[in-house]
Amino acid sequence: MKNIIIVTAHPSSKWFTHDIAKKYQESAELEGNSVTIIDLYSDEYKQDYLAFENVKDDWPKDDKIQKIQNLMSEANEFVFVAPIWWGQVPAVMKNFIDVNFSAGFAFKYEKWWKIVWLFKWKTARVFLTCDAPGFIYKMVPFAMRFKWYFWMYVFGFCGMKLKSCNIFDHMHKNKSSESRKKMLSTVEKIAKKS
Repeated sequence: MKNIIIVTAHPSSKWFTHDIAKKYQESAELEGNSVTIIDLYSDEYKQDYLAFENVKDDWPKDDKIQKIQNLMSEANEFVFVAPIWWGQVPAVMKNFIDVNFSAGFAFKYEKWWKIVWLFKWKTARVFLTCDAPGFIYKMVPFAMRFKWYFWMYVFGFCGMKLKSCNIFDHMHKNKSSESRKKMLSTVEKIAKKS
């Protein structure tokens, strides 16, 4: 059994990102896994944007950060679900990474040049939605941008293995229940592999 955290970043509870998160949760739980959804727009998990003067003295520490980091410590797998806005994940998701994947918790430095991975043996998956045509994001430079960002600069920096990165495109056109069922079927298959 795995402990899985799903992090969602969309302000509307009716948006397809939440359908993806729920489908992943249902499918993973059917396989015997424990799943927690962290909705970054909910009062329970909403966090202030990172602010400090001196990184050693002023790094934020509060009950919400402690709660989230406890969940992160227990998790075997992270699933990030978000729309692509302005060529990137929403700012609230970037802030979640900034605040919670902190030095000394998710990674640490030994000397100035050596990084120690503190999340080694954890895995991650990413699901992104966009209105743009799929060929734009499936072309190598664009597709690699998202995979590279998560693989190298977020999960890789902590020692985590990125297992998959899926982009669901043309969301404004794919509003039919049939096309969305196909997308959710992909999510279900991936969740069952967890």
